[in-house]
Amino acid sequence: MLITNQEVIVNYDNNKRKKIILFGSLLTLASAIFIYIIFTAAVIKIFYLAMFILIFGASVFFILKTIREMNSKDQVGLVLNNNWLKFNGTISGKKAGEINWSDIETVENHVAFGTNQLYLKLKNPSKYIHEVSKIDLANSGIFINSTELQISAEELESLVRESFEKYKQNQPI
Repeated sequence: MLITNQEVIVNYDNNKRKKIILFGSLLTLASAIFIYIIFTAAVIKIFYLAMFILIFGASVFFILKTIREMNSKDQVGLVLNNNWLKFNGTISGKKAGEINWSDIETVENHVAFGTNQLYLKLKNPSKYIHEVSKIDLANSGIFINSTELQISAEELESLVRESFEKYKQNQPI
């Protein structure tokens, strides 16, 4: 985490990303084994074959994507300053871009998919819908998490809540 006078920058943690690659590799190996078993069976079930080929392809895609992101020069996952917050850890976060503190109604803690996430409920979600689909903008807000960041979930929550309380009255420049 890099803290300057004007902003806080939290980079991605490549050790956490290596765990994602390991999980993806295990999933790829398991799906390859099932594909082999299906091909060697007396009767080939097309549904199961298609399902495991899809799982295999998706896991290879995500492994390659994660490796590419690990080698990217842009390792900034979260930026907080006195005017806005920008979270690059999810597709919807990237699409939403800079979310002004004054546009956030509440910061709530949620547990989803086994991870602690912060839900930023927006006052005027239509301001961000031009970039983010209505599906990505779940319940008029954005989820952020520390899954790939060099920060724990508790530190992320503390950092975002403190910044929100401090800067929520700021008007965008």
